[in-house]
Amino acid sequence: MSQVLLGFRNLAFRIAIFVMLAAILVWLLGGNLFARSTVIPIGSATTGPGDGQMFVSLEQVIPPKASLPSDALFYRVAVDDGLRYGAKPGEHAERFAQCSPLIEVAPGGTDRAVWFAGEPLKDGGGASGVWRIYRVGPYSPGPETMLEVADRLEAERQLARVKAGLPLQKAETAAEAREAVLKAGDAP
Repeated sequence: MSQVLLGFRNLAFRIAIFVMLAAILVWLLGGNLFARSTVIPIGSATTGPGDGQMFVSLEQVIPPKASLPSDALFYRVAVDDGLRYGAKPGEHAERFAQCSPLIEVAPGGTDRAVWFAGEPLKDGGGASGVWRIYRVGPYSPGPETMLEVADRLEAERQLARVKAGLPLQKAETAAEAREAVLKAGDAP
């Protein structure tokens, strides 16, 4: 009976050694046993020096191959106040199908903020088709939705207005201006 137990012990020992060597080989080749998402930093901005300084980062997240049928790549905007050392990256993170670059507005002034536009993901994982313009100001807990627009072109136009120091246009005013431009070349 002791020969059978010794055989099982020897087999368990060999399996443990094999698993340990396989894990070391995977680690040496630069991989890991448990797949994680790849995070690519796209851009970062700050509300400027002074009280309530906020750090905003735009990242592209590529999920592991095992979860690709359900999760597609997405963009994430993370807001951090810089005081919480060890805070999880993306603690105040929003997920977007597409995102515009971050724009710093008046970094040293009283109206300092970081603006961007994004197309949020639906709960099912697809793009919502609606673009929103967001603002992150000093002491902000996260991105604040300022305006909802029909497409990326209108979102970029509104961000250009903000960068030039102009206020956002109301959706109705923007739609009227857009229609006037589109119909400008039509024959009467």
